Amino acid sequence: MNGDVYNPRYIFWSRIVSTLIWPIYFLFNLFRQAHKINHEDIGSILVCQYQRIGDILLIVPVLESLKKRFPKAKITLLCCSAGEPLARDLELADKVIGIDVPWTTWSFSPLRWFCARSFARTFQNQNIDLAIDFKGDLRNSWFLWHVKPKMSLGYTDTGGSFFFSDPKNPSFGVHQTNRSLELISHLGCEIEKRGQGDSVFNDDGFIVIHIGGTDPRRLWPEEKWVELINLLSRDHHIAFVKILETGSVIQRINDKKINIEIFEGDLVQFKHWLKNQKMLIGIDSMPVHLAAYVGIPVLTLFGSQDPNLTHPLGRWTEIVSPELPCHHKRNHWRLCSKCMDAIAPEKVSLAVKNLLSRVKKTH
Repeated sequence: MNGDVYNPRYIFWSRIVSTLIWPIYFLFNLFRQAHKINHEDIGSILVCQYQRIGDILLIVPVLESLKKRFPKAKITLLCCSAGEPLARDLELADKVIGIDVPWTTWSFSPLRWFCARSFARTFQNQNIDLAIDFKGDLRNSWFLWHVKPKMSLGYTDTGGSFFFSDPKNPSFGVHQTNRSLELISHLGCEIEKRGQGDSVFNDDGFIVIHIGGTDPRRLWPEEKWVELINLLSRDHHIAFVKILETGSVIQRINDKKINIEIFEGDLVQFKHWLKNQKMLIGIDSMPVHLAAYVGIPVLTLFGSQDPNLTHPLGRWTEIVSPELPCHHKRNHWRLCSKCMDAIAPEKVSLAVKNLLSRVKKTH
């Protein structure tokens, strides 16, 4: 399994771009006012985490550490638009702002890039003391430079150290949450996992199935989900989360006359409903992180990607992955649909049984 955060090819080309534009931004930085701000004087913090909804949940411990370290500071979280309602509901920051930038929506329109830069510059009149970006992506770093904070902190995976007042070399092969906590440790924040909620077990609730994900190479085949639901429905009440892509799966389930509950609602409603359920089964995506956050048991299906980087953080979490390492010919540097296909429903069903057995022993 690959422990890299970014495609090595993307890192290679980004560093070339970084080297080419360095002289330009070196000159720009000469005309910028230098600030030496004492950590104890930090009164406003901008946290940028606008890639995916799951990324927001992975930095909950980070936001809590920042609040503890800077109790008088006003924290603004800049997240993706889809995750804004959830971040507000969870009260993760004093202010939550949603944004969709072109490099996360795969838009190559120059106008959208110009709008992103203009949006970043709207923060300049807010006198931001500290701005943080955890991604180490050259485009994120460029965006943060236009915010013009007094102090900026970020990783340099793809170059762009000149975009930060305090650039840091990244750690590799560590979980994204630990990677983010390591970054803010330079501010005197404690490095410890927290923010995962209390562990709860609702034996009368549903086993929740969520099959969705942003990349089709993460997905488990529909017929295997139907087979798993059929196996689990013999001993458990099953709930299925309806999203745009699930129409054909629901039809397959109905054809087999399997009795299930269908959940339909927005993300905030899903969060409040989910915390009363028995457990959740899903792929490497936002729902498994949300389930871990609310404290219920979670089973996550991983293919060729390294679960050590993004697995859900909670007391009762279990990973199911293929028996063999990936040797398939694939069109993605990290994800492999054939590896997902190799996971058998019987293996997942057994993992559910074992996980619930361990949970019940403690309740």
